[in-house]
Amino acid sequence: MPKRATIQDVARAAGVSVTTVSRYLNGRYESMSENTREKIAAVIAELGYRPNALAKGLKAQRTETVGAIVVNMSYPFCVGFLRAFSRTLSAAGYHLMVAESEGDAKRERQLIESFVANRVEAIALQTSGANNDYLEDLAREMPVVLVDRAFALRNAYAIGTNNRDASREIAWQLFDLGYDCVVYLTEDERGIPTRTDRLEGYLDACRVALREPVVMRVRRGDPASFREALARVDACARKERTAVYTANGLVLMECYRPLRALGHKVPDAMGIATFDQPDWADLVDPPLTCVRQPVEEMGEAAGRIITARLRGEAVAAEVLVVPSTVVMRGSTGRG
Repeated sequence: MPKRATIQDVARAAGVSVTTVSRYLNGRYESMSENTREKIAAVIAELGYRPNALAKGLKAQRTETVGAIVVNMSYPFCVGFLRAFSRTLSAAGYHLMVAESEGDAKRERQLIESFVANRVEAIALQTSGANNDYLEDLAREMPVVLVDRAFALRNAYAIGTNNRDASREIAWQLFDLGYDCVVYLTEDERGIPTRTDRLEGYLDACRVALREPVVMRVRRGDPASFREALARVDACARKERTAVYTANGLVLMECYRPLRALGHKVPDAMGIATFDQPDWADLVDPPLTCVRQPVEEMGEAAGRIITARLRGEAVAAEVLVVPSTVVMRGSTGRG
């Protein structure tokens, strides 16, 4: 028996989104060109697509389900955000469906389409930025909230933090504590606003402190890139008082033990600081200096926006910035 065509097959063959095909099937042609309508109609005829009668009958019913897509569910930011988001949704009677994109744009697109096919009523996600056109299209149909990586998209909501300001502040405090060199470890920042802003904040602090920036780009899961970065840290620490500042907690988690294994006394000869507050920040000795992101507030804000929209309340699309806090601890000699 030949496989029955799905709405995803139609969307793929027509070169449009699942949402656009759904709008076509429901006779909602606003903002849809004549060419697009004709293309979808031709593909439907060619594939012999027939909407599932049961699904169509259920379409008018509410699923009371919201989707969330995060990059890495082991990341403390994601864990904290999802807990607060789920708690806020649950209090309003909604259920949460969660998936992990692993930072892959293609997988992210597939997950979004899967959520749409499963009739979630809204989506919150950490996006790669590669699917922004699709997300703008989707945001006309349902509430879409971008979290952490706060791209400004039409009709969508965005919630982020003051990455540049917080990064500038923590880097400046490291210089103010007497570290002559601050080595910044980051993943490739291209296309990721949070990484770009944190790097710019670090560079701002270097300019104000009249210090030469030392930026090392690493790749998680690639030990060679970390060995190169740690060799640079070691060379700096042998000449002058050095601090290591990592762009996020996942980078620090991968290099923390090798950093300590270099043998430089913390915090006297070498300081350690990170953006993010890993869940083990207070368990190591000395405790870690970090930037504490307002993950609870961000999760609650995302939940409030979505539940308000689903109740039919008007909520103006905007970029909401919730400030982070620099927490100085013993790993840099203050705290």
